Amino acid sequence: VNISRIHWALVVVYMQEKLIMYYDSMHGAGQLYLETIMRYIEDAHLAMKGTALHNADEWDLVDCRADTPRQENDYDCGVFTCTFCDMLSLDLPLVFSQQDISRCREKIALAIMKGVHCVVD
Repeated sequence: VNISRIHWALVVVYMQEKLIMYYDSMHGAGQLYLETIMRYIEDAHLAMKGTALHNADEWDLVDCRADTPRQENDYDCGVFTCTFCDMLSLDLPLVFSQQDISRCREKIALAIMKGVHCVVD
């Protein structure tokens, strides 16, 4: 999610779990984005299946949690967001902090140069 053209955050949809989560390294409110993605899922279901999503009320929309890693400056949101993506795609817990961001940035750059998936450890 690009917020006001100055900040990056992440929304992840866990289809099997009926869960939509918002990850923001500035710990901003994500309810608007969560509701927008839920509305998209409902609209897509209607367009593809021709019927309303019958279990929409069973979905959980989870705003940014207190344990989400937090940036300590105003310019590392992209690296945090890429690291969220990388770790979550590997089903890893988000256990990193601002002190790890230089290493994360280097791993992202190396992955781009090599054309491979970035694995932040």
